[in-house]
Amino acid sequence: MTDQPTAVSMVGIPWIDDGIRTLRAHGGHYGDPNGGKPLHWMINTKKKNDNRRAVCGGRTAPPDMKRVGRTYCDEYPFASTYEGGTKLPASQRETTWVSPNENNTQGARITNWRRPMHVMDNDPFYVVA
Repeated sequence: MTDQPTAVSMVGIPWIDDGIRTLRAHGGHYGDPNGGKPLHWMINTKKKNDNRRAVCGGRTAPPDMKRVGRTYCDEYPFASTYEGGTKLPASQRETTWVSPNENNTQGARITNWRRPMHVMDNDPFYVVA
């Protein structure tokens, strides 16, 4: 890991990218490489699952989202960050309904970024959207 935060790109993952950009357009700045505060990676699986449940747990996709195949709740900041879940005020977080394919693409992209960059617990990073 370098001394400077690294960045992972969500560009080209349509609804995830759009959800992050929408949040930033309304003042959400965590993870924004253009002047925001970095996010911090978290490796604690229990806390990650708690973060995901706090934001998406028990929710089901609205009928209009189900009709178009967007049945997965995607949270930003990511559940696997120290800023995830409800750690930040609602104005600094976003949920977006995405397709299973988008969800899998995002997971693969994060894994393919983390491994070569050796991102460790509490390492800062940004998200390009």
